[in-house]
Amino acid sequence: MDADHEADPSVAPHADPSAVPAAREPGWTDRRVGRQWAVADLRITTKALPEHNRLRNRAMLLQSLFHDGPRSRADIARGSGLNKVTVSAIVADLIEHGILTELGHSTDVRVGKPATLVAIDDDSRSIISLDLSDTLSFRGAVMNLRGRVVHQKRVDIVTERGADAVAQAIALAEELLALAPAPVLGIGVGSPGVVDREGVVRFAPHLGLFDTDLRGALGDRFDLPVHVVNDANGMALAVHTFRENDGRSILIVTIQRGAGAGLIVGENLIDGMDFTAGEIGHVVVDPRRQTECLCGRAGCLDAIVAVPALRRRLDAGEERADVIDDAADALAAAVAPIISLLGATHVVIVGPEDVYDEDFAQRTRVHLAERTLPSTTSSIGVDIASDGALLALQGPLVAVLSAELGIS
Repeated sequence: MDADHEADPSVAPHADPSAVPAAREPGWTDRRVGRQWAVADLRITTKALPEHNRLRNRAMLLQSLFHDGPRSRADIARGSGLNKVTVSAIVADLIEHGILTELGHSTDVRVGKPATLVAIDDDSRSIISLDLSDTLSFRGAVMNLRGRVVHQKRVDIVTERGADAVAQAIALAEELLALAPAPVLGIGVGSPGVVDREGVVRFAPHLGLFDTDLRGALGDRFDLPVHVVNDANGMALAVHTFRENDGRSILIVTIQRGAGAGLIVGENLIDGMDFTAGEIGHVVVDPRRQTECLCGRAGCLDAIVAVPALRRRLDAGEERADVIDDAADALAAAVAPIISLLGATHVVIVGPEDVYDEDFAQRTRVHLAERTLPSTTSSIGVDIASDGALLALQGPLVAVLSAELGIS
């Protein structure tokens, strides 16, 4: 049987007949068949080998249309190396499912019949995105395939921890699902802490979540695909997918209840064997300092740079310049080894702008230069994400796009 026309083993049992089958081969795979997902190939750019099934070819086609815009079937075939019959079959299937749409004839002057352009219909599916990283609230949005917010809601989190926090997330998702204007492709969640590839939050003390199957709880409640990522990893995915960057080495540092990092190197999202890559919050940057972290140790980065800690110091009357410089110095101590080892070229800091501003970014640059060779840090950009709130929602969305359509 032609590999492009094999039965799709990844179709969920509950799948809506109008929904496009999940494309799990290019990126994330389904735990129901005993495999784990891994965001390793962030962008599919090579022709599938004979042993691959049609999913990889479909993902490559969708990836091209997502990032390069409308193209004709012939142009897709030329650019991908796929034969025209395969491209036509994939395009026809995606048009039938409503993912692609025909836009009319190309304006290019060519001999013969004008080519018909096809494009992704950005509004053909809705995605529910939940951000659980904020210190004071959970946020959620209904978004289209391009990451545009259609509806947004926020729920205050005061004392909710553990099972109560999960219940709040489920209630927020339920409200958003009722507002979705199109069939829902899936639910994405960005959570602080250690999140494994099964969607289990292994360690998130700020939310009281320990070995909590967040993916299972949401999936059982809504019977939809659910994908849970560490919040910093999600933001790294969002920058990679939706922002201009060289795509090779991006370090995202998020600071809310604590500090975390998401790192993309060479088109690979680094999550580590135990899913703890980027857990810089519990790096001891100053063991002599009398600060106590939730992990029980003194001098952890979390205890120094967390938003509540800095706000307490500012409210107590400490000089802002001193507080900001102290936090920047601590952050530089944690990330300088990462930059030196992996050659990061772009550092993006995401946090409340009343605390983490351009002055903080500048002080971080200074302290990084103090801790590394000039050749290491001279070309590094350290920026504050002015749209961090949007990135926090787009990250979980990319997790869904990658898992269900092979787009990132």
